Formats: sequence, structure tokens, C-alpha cells
Amino acid sequence: MQKDISADGLRGLAAVNVLLCHLFLAFLPGGFAFIYPDTTTPGAMRGMVDHIIGFAPLSVLWNGQFAVCIFFVLSGYVLTKAYVERGDAMIFRQRASRRYLRLCVPIFGSVMFAWFVMSMGWSHAREAGALSGSRWIADFWGKPPDFLEALRDGLYGTVLGGWSRFNPTLWTMKIELLGSMFVFAYRSLTLPGRAGVLNFGVAVALLAWFFPHDWPYYTAFLAGSHVGEARLTRSKPWLTVAFIGVVICGGFDVSPWYDWTHVVPLADNERKALFDVIGGVLLLYVVRCGLLDGVLQSRVARFMGRISYAFYLVHLPILLSFSAWFYVVITKTLALGAVPAALLTIPVTFAVVIAAAVIFDRTFDRWGIALSQAIFPVPRERPRTVAVRSVDGLRRRLRYRRRRIVERGGDLDKRELKG
Repeated sequence: MQKDISADGLRGLAAVNVLLCHLFLAFLPGGFAFIYPDTTTPGAMRGMVDHIIGFAPLSVLWNGQFAVCIFFVLSGYVLTKAYVERGDAMIFRQRASRRYLRLCVPIFGSVMFAWFVMSMGWSHAREAGALSGSRWIADFWGKPPDFLEALRDGLYGTVLGGWSRFNPTLWTMKIELLGSMFVFAYRSLTLPGRAGVLNFGVAVALLAWFFPHDWPYYTAFLAGSHVGEARLTRSKPWLTVAFIGVVICGGFDVSPWYDWTHVVPLADNERKALFDVIGGVLLLYVVRCGLLDGVLQSRVARFMGRISYAFYLVHLPILLSFSAWFYVVITKTLALGAVPAALLTIPVTFAVVIAAAVIFDRTFDRWGIALSQAIFPVPRERPRTVAVRSVDGLRRRLRYRRRRIVERGGDLDKRELKG
């Protein structure tokens, strides 16, 4: 299967989006009054920077939930790409067997890393939140660390329960695991032609019934699996319309810009998730059409795509410790305002998170891949039966007799080949 370089680059930029979102939430929270209204209020939008961050068309660049939906859409696309190309459903059996270990070994490393940082007393989240006015960052790591709890979260609690107080960004891991299994089962049972549309509708209805709050996220896996089959276009008008759809859906918030979306009879959280998923599907489609190849196939994007999983897993513990400490120090020592201090903290945080992600990628991430492949290797070709070996032997004898007859200059005759 040929590697999709642009899809990897898109994953890397989505990881950058998540970190930007959390940095702004921590140190420039006023700009998220409409994106995440439960973290701040419109009155917190004090200056121009806050209004720029909260501007709907631009917020697509740091809307963390949109980035998470891109991850889910990409997972559905990548996990089923080989099946779409080959039509062999056995691929799903192999990938399903490996999925838990592939995800959980890096998750374990991430949770234990967060526990270690907490145990060393390196958290400065509350102090940073008091200075920046961010309730979001101040709410983390309030309880003392517990080793057994961290061990349980790392081994199975996070990926099965969907939550970890050590690294709360891992709420996505349960959806990632279940979504993978759902898309494997769904594509194995998908019918061709028009029946496939009905199949998709029934699958989404079942997801909405059993997961009334998270069904848009699981739908992202199913929809992403179909992007690999969609007919591509080079039409600039159509791609422009699709990209505008990406900006509109990916920048979804609760500002007056989106009052028209209330025609969709869903609660705010589910409606936002649905629009983010639609934006993720449209974005992957325009990427497959080659619209953003120049950016996504660059060295930087490809590098970020390669370390994106590790980057996602380690960024929050670093933000709650090192970044918060750095923000507090430069604010107090240099007597800087909230905006200059945040603008200095952001690039320093990126440098530290990238360095940690490279180390994490070469250890826990690769260990997870290696362990899953060692325990669930590619199945060997099944030994041939006696009947198959007999047929093969007969074919060899026939070829030998034909060759001998031709060497003697004779004609092929069925009687001579008999036996």
C-alpha cells in the first residue's frame, strides 16, 4: 500500500492545532469565549488579540475539537485504505488484533510521564491560571498523584473508560479504539451500490442510539473510510466551495455567526461535533484532490506527521508543568503583560514538546508497534492440502511430457499425454 504523504502532513498540522488550542486556553483564554464558552465569558475578551483568536473564520486554525475530528476522519481513512485498494477483508482481522497494544503502550508511557511530573511537584497550573485568568488550566492536577491509579489508567482505564486525570486529553483514546473496531465491522458488512448508502444510514442511526453524545465522533470513522473511494476532482470552483465549507464547519462556535445552525435539532455539543466532523471530511477530500500538497508534503509537515501521536500524548503534561512555570517566571521577573508573556511562552513550548515527542516516538510509540507486531504477526500462508499437492504434481508431469515430445519433434497428442 502506497503511503499517503499528504494525509500524514495533515495529521501533523492537526497536532499543531491541538497544542495551539491548549496554549491559548491556558494563557490567552479570552479568545475562547465563543469557541469553548464553558471556560470563559465574553467579558474576558479584553484586547485585539482575544478578538482575533475568537474570530470564527480564523479559529479553524486553533479549534482543538476540529483537529480531534480530523484525527478520527484520518483514522477511518487510513485504517481502511488497504481494504479499499485490495478488497481483502482479512486486513481488518490483523489490524483489529493489534489495535489495543498499538494504542495502549504509548498511552501507558504518557500517563506514567504525567504521574512522574506530578509526583515531582512540577505543576504550576494553578499559579499560571491565576495570572492569565484561565479557569481551564487551573482545574488540572488538583488531587495528589496516586501510583496505583496511574498504573490502572495507563494499562486499561484510559482507553476503556475514556478519561484520565493525569492526562485529560486522552479522552479521545476510547473513541479511537472503539471507532477503529466499528469501522472494521462496518466496512466488512458494507453492501455495494445504493445499498451502501442505506448501510451508512443504518450504521449512523445505531451509533446515535447507543452513543447519544459521541455519535458524531464515531461517524467520523465511517465517513473517513469512504473518502478513499470518493471520485476526485481538479475543478477549482468545486474545490473552492469545499474549502469554504472546511472553514465554516471547522470554525464552528456559539457566536452569532452560527445562529443559523440551530435549525439542526441537536444540543450545542453534538451540533458542534457534527459540524467539525463534516469539516474534517471535506478537508480530507480536498487534500486527496491535491489542493494543499505544497504545504502538507513539506519536510516540516511530514516530520510533524511522523511524531504526531507522540506529540499529542506528551504536550499537556509539559504545558501544565514547564510552560506554566515559564509563563509565571517571565510574567513576574520581566513584569510583562499577559499577551507578551503568552507570545513568548508559545514558541518555547513548541520547542520543548517537539523534543519530548521525538524521544517518545522513538521509545513508547515504536515499542507499541513492535509489541503488537510480535504478538500478532502476519499470518503465514496456509499449508496446501494433499489434493492441491496432487494437482500440482500432475501439472508438473504434464509439462515435462509436453517438453519431451516437443524436443523429439513430435506433435502433442492426448494419448501420449495420458497418465
